[in-house]
Amino acid sequence: MLIGGVPGNKVSLIIVPIVAAAGLTIPKSSTRAITSPSGTADSMEVLAPVAFNPNELNEIVSKENACIIWGGALETAPADNILIEIERPLHMDPVGLMIPSILTKKLSLGVKKLVLDIPVGEGTKFPTPANGKQFAYLFKEIAANVGIEAECALTLAHQPIGHAVGPAIEAREALNLLMDYSAGPNSLVEKSTDLAGIILEMSGKAQKGMGQSLAKDILRSGKAYEKMKRIIDAQGGNPDIKSDEIELGPYMKEFFAAKEGYIVEVNNSIINQIAKTAGCPSSKSSGVEIIKKQGAKVKEGDIVFRIYSHSQSKLRKAEKIYNSTGGPIRLGGMIIERI
Repeated sequence: MLIGGVPGNKVSLIIVPIVAAAGLTIPKSSTRAITSPSGTADSMEVLAPVAFNPNELNEIVSKENACIIWGGALETAPADNILIEIERPLHMDPVGLMIPSILTKKLSLGVKKLVLDIPVGEGTKFPTPANGKQFAYLFKEIAANVGIEAECALTLAHQPIGHAVGPAIEAREALNLLMDYSAGPNSLVEKSTDLAGIILEMSGKAQKGMGQSLAKDILRSGKAYEKMKRIIDAQGGNPDIKSDEIELGPYMKEFFAAKEGYIVEVNNSIINQIAKTAGCPSSKSSGVEIIKKQGAKVKEGDIVFRIYSHSQSKLRKAEKIYNSTGGPIRLGGMIIERI
């Protein structure tokens, strides 16, 4: 389970097929995006339908021991659905409502073990590790009280996961990795297999400390991709879809480095703002691509960022935000300070 707000956090599209390929049952229900440009359900919907009634869901899970669906269609937590519809236009996801929102949906699916990803960093719901730890202990305590064994993982969130932000472009990046382990990107590989590894250890499929290694083996072998194809097929999508068949917005703008240097910061909040202005998440084909991330060396004139949109006017508005903020990518040299 993921706590949203971090751009590009498409890890469930990798975790679910890894865990299911290991022989475990993993019914993944997700919300649509509330504060981020794309939720797991938004990205999965590019590959297959995500709205099912309880009977249809039972059939999918009994067939493939996994699913990636939109929980709102099940009406198992109707009060939560109402609250989410209030939160979304306000761009709010209050911490006080997160725990009941997560647990009610998991309880309705019969979940007994749960791993919660808690992104920590500036611009997230938990700016410091101390904030994240406090929430993790509270979550574990309440989960235990309702019969769910939970482990929480505080994860780095100083920049997007992978390079793609937006429903279609995130689905494309996830599918690329499932099809070819060497395609990366490294941040998506590491976070996905780390979290999948915890689930494998909790279930007894891997010894403590060996879960990530098993998760990487499953991903590298192609078994996770084959399982994802079967999940897509069971949910009514095209199991043979290739990443280059996923269409992105027809209107595109590239941005270039104004000087030579190193990327010293990638600002999540500016990326979220640009992606939403371009049309995310309602427009599946809109999104952004971060070409160069923190630590990368760039030369003057190198492409560092792209915006895709379904609308020329929305692209212009997104471009205006990029220019007025100086963009989400900050360049620096090797000198920290001159004294």
